[in-house]
Amino acid sequence: MLKNRLWAAAGLLLLLLWAPLPDAAAGVPHVTPEMQSADFWTNKLADPDAVIMSQREIAAFNRDIVRALPDLVYDLTEYPAYLSGEKLTELVNKRPFPADEDRYANGALVERTYYDYLLSQMNLDGIRAKNEVDCAVTVRRTNIRTFPTADESLEAPDDVEFDLFQETAVGPAEPVLILNRSLDGRWCFVQVYNYNGWMPAADLAVAADKDSWLEYVQPDQYLVVTGNRIELNYAPADQGVEQVGFTMGTRIPLAVRNIDDVVAAAGVYLVKLPTRGDHGELVLKMSTVPAGSDVMVGYMPYTRANIIVQAFKILGERYGWGGMFDARDCSAFVMDVYRSFGLMLPRNGDEQEQSAGRTVSFASLGTGQRYELLDSLLPGASLHTPTHEMLYLGEHEGLHYVIHDITSYGDPDWVNADGSLARVELNRVTVTDLSLTLRSGRTIIDSLTGGKQVESGAAAAAAASEFNVKVFVNGRVVRFPDEKPYLDSSTDRVYMPVRFVSEALGADVEWLQEQQNISINKGKMLILMHSGSRDVYVDGQIYALDAPLRMVNGRNMIPLRFVSEALGAAVEWTADSSGGRVDITE
Repeated sequence: MLKNRLWAAAGLLLLLLWAPLPDAAAGVPHVTPEMQSADFWTNKLADPDAVIMSQREIAAFNRDIVRALPDLVYDLTEYPAYLSGEKLTELVNKRPFPADEDRYANGALVERTYYDYLLSQMNLDGIRAKNEVDCAVTVRRTNIRTFPTADESLEAPDDVEFDLFQETAVGPAEPVLILNRSLDGRWCFVQVYNYNGWMPAADLAVAADKDSWLEYVQPDQYLVVTGNRIELNYAPADQGVEQVGFTMGTRIPLAVRNIDDVVAAAGVYLVKLPTRGDHGELVLKMSTVPAGSDVMVGYMPYTRANIIVQAFKILGERYGWGGMFDARDCSAFVMDVYRSFGLMLPRNGDEQEQSAGRTVSFASLGTGQRYELLDSLLPGASLHTPTHEMLYLGEHEGLHYVIHDITSYGDPDWVNADGSLARVELNRVTVTDLSLTLRSGRTIIDSLTGGKQVESGAAAAAAASEFNVKVFVNGRVVRFPDEKPYLDSSTDRVYMPVRFVSEALGADVEWLQEQQNISINKGKMLILMHSGSRDVYVDGQIYALDAPLRMVNGRNMIPLRFVSEALGAAVEWTADSSGGRVDITE
């Protein structure tokens, strides 16, 4: 009997071992190999190379970010030279110890007395009534930690992917302000432009004064890293110069003015690299960047195509919480893409959602309404959930796609005892569509809280006003008293108000508020449409439009093709340099 039971147990074990498990290697649902290319998405854009904001407009937009989030994003060059003891104490004490939570380090439970040690290292007793702020520069990639320690802090002994003392990573040649030092001198409490926390003192070079620091961090000419990563040329004989790498969006000061001559003669860019002297002082050394590197002099033009191109340069990179594993998390991925254009975004996704720009809210909306609202955003916009951030790519065959740095999703065919879905691990930058199911059982589209078009209102309005559409029905111009026809770049479709075009064609238009329906009568023909839908009913027969109806400032807007498909008129579109002309004839 015992032998039979053993054989039965062994058989059950074999079945469990051979049972199919959720596997990300099989591919993400609804994503084809062609979609893993920037060209696939940029080819869908109506005007991919149109500049969204100039460098002057971006500088003004960055000031808007600082004004919108004054305690999160700083212009470091205008930071106070001194901090009061009260203010500095507030900053250092900003993050509480996890004393009421079990945390693990090196496989062991952390004792509560450990936090007493960290508190002493924070050196609060060393804070004076007036505290001088020192200017510094990072000399290598480094970390900002919650507290002055490199010890890990894990929620479970084996949860090594998420060190909760890891705040963010900072690359070399980054401006830093030192606000306080740990008791043992090995850590500095620092402020970078969008974050503060504890950084190893050995990774910083301190400038002699603010003027010399400004000369380095505000260069007249500089390289911008436009690739995912680059490595500097390096030789062991280069005294004091390390083999360092730079990530996307980093600005590196150039050492000479005659850039083209040097590149032509030597095939390299000469740059000024910050190094650390014998006493921790800032010492600038000459180094070289290969001319064939993915860099450019000055920031990239801010276009929708370039946003997508930059995002796809990071495709496939592994996920790294807070910059762990020399990688990025979801918000750092978005931040670095935008840094390529000189945009100073906050560090975390919820902060970016609250930042400057054109924001839409998905709160209290049904799934269909969410897709309708999403259609008002253009590719390159950031999308946000309470715990995640993505970049919108656009629509394809009825699905809406994003590129993002995602850890996992849920398998609807494998439900755990607690109701959550089995984890399908990704841990990389990848393309998915918004119907992807999360482990909670909700889809991404139903988890969205907001979307952000990272551009100023002035820039968006200017772009809209520059697109001029004239509409003629049977040779007579149609007047639009408020909302004008416009080009929607996300669908590459011209939209126009439904009422005035329909009435010009001899139809009666009625808005049915309670049902959110539009009724159009022309002779014996009855047309019914629902705001936000692609479906149009013509005498009871359904037609699917190539783009949904939109509500814009109280006006129902229809795609141009609707006229030919539903009202039986011929439509001719003639583009010109400022917009185009629509001729509708019966």
